[in-house]
Amino acid sequence: MQADDLFQQHARELNGYLCRRLDSPEQAADLCHEVYLRLRRLEEQRETPRNPRALVFRIARNLLIDHLRQQRRRPTTVALTAPDLALESDTPTPESAARSAQAVDGLNSALAALPEHQRQALLWNRLDGVSQREIGQRLGVSERMAGKYIARALAHCRALLAAVAVLLVVAAGLPWSVWTADARTGAGEQRTLTLADGSRVTLNGRSAINIDVTGDHRRVEVVRGEALFQVAKDRAHPFLVRADDARVRVTGTRFEVRHREGVTRLTVAEGSVVAGDGRRERTLTADQQVHWRHGRIGPVAAVDADAVLAWARGRLVFRDRPLGELLTDLRPYHPDRLVLLNDDLAGRRVSGTFATDEPEAVLSALTQTLPVRALRLPGVVVLY
Repeated sequence: MQADDLFQQHARELNGYLCRRLDSPEQAADLCHEVYLRLRRLEEQRETPRNPRALVFRIARNLLIDHLRQQRRRPTTVALTAPDLALESDTPTPESAARSAQAVDGLNSALAALPEHQRQALLWNRLDGVSQREIGQRLGVSERMAGKYIARALAHCRALLAAVAVLLVVAAGLPWSVWTADARTGAGEQRTLTLADGSRVTLNGRSAINIDVTGDHRRVEVVRGEALFQVAKDRAHPFLVRADDARVRVTGTRFEVRHREGVTRLTVAEGSVVAGDGRRERTLTADQQVHWRHGRIGPVAAVDADAVLAWARGRLVFRDRPLGELLTDLRPYHPDRLVLLNDDLAGRRVSGTFATDEPEAVLSALTQTLPVRALRLPGVVVLY
């Protein structure tokens, strides 16, 4: 019995079963992992079950009973059709969220480190169910050699592939700074706040800010995501925005600050903005943009601010931009984590206008028009 194969075959059903009986997807993920560990121990004993599915769920039920006894409460059963059912936890601990993010990053790195022919053979076999004979024909090698490719790839990242179905059942990894932010939004959520000075800030999905606006000063920190500012004029009290080493100073204007994956971006829609990194400063006006990378401010570039800020109107506008950037811009709206495993696809140029409230339609359009396939697992969509 191959524990990895057996677990993968039933991971989605198993996770749903446990989620319906627990009020915490994180606890369900932990029990799924315990089931996997039990299967690995049985594999070492070289026992072959007569009914593999029954074995998986018998182990799960026993673990569930033990868990509920420890919690001293009865199981909660929730219908999957309930409109308020949320399989993602709104409040996972920062530690578990960080582990989830690290696990997916590890999976991505492990697959990326494989030779192209081994990675492709593994993905075809394990994700698409393509036989070794057909894989050999596609790669121009023998069926036996195709099997060796798969075996070598599995030896490299077997544990990660086996556990990927349960690693991201909790919400996307959120650092502690996001959890403690004054205001934050979830996937697909937009929120507009009116500050004490009359300024307005609109948060995109998966965004967070800290607010410090009083009669003496006006300061906002963008912790993560996109924040669109409409600053009330007050020459005596400049409006200051910070995102890591990025600094923005205005007295009254409209602009966006985006801070994701270690890169900060400023886009000006109206008025004049002074931007700096503590050493250099740039002055930007309407339809101009600047990036901070590794703590340093870059050159000013001309952009179509209306297209960049289309997210505030519920649209994503792409004009001959890489697919990798499209997926980055789509992540604030999709409830699951999006992982792209193919670097060549990341550079494919795409154009189009998409609705932010239909992220699945965007993925469907990509898989229909580009050589992209999507594997949907609990909490994660793998694109390859």
